Amino acid sequence: MLQRMQELSHELERVTVTGFSKDGGVKITLSGHQQVLLVEIDSSLVGKKSELEQAIPEAFHDARDKLQQLILDKLGAPSWLPFLPGNIGLG
Repeated sequence: MLQRMQELSHELERVTVTGFSKDGGVKITLSGHQQVLLVEIDSSLVGKKSELEQAIPEAFHDARDKLQQLILDKLGAPSWLPFLPGNIGLG
């Protein structure tokens, strides 16, 4: 299992996922190791502080959820398996 986790860690170096806010105004791209690579904000949200404060976490959580599902799929694990803090950078 440890070897498979190390292999997965190397695979994740080449992976990116993109998450979107509910309104589509914010897009966040994460690396496979959950590092933020890119944040794109639609110009219609510039100057709308409260909308941005809501949209940014939505986009991040969407990307993180997609990354967690991708990892579960690669591991062949059931989707109900919880991520624990510290597990391959996710939690």
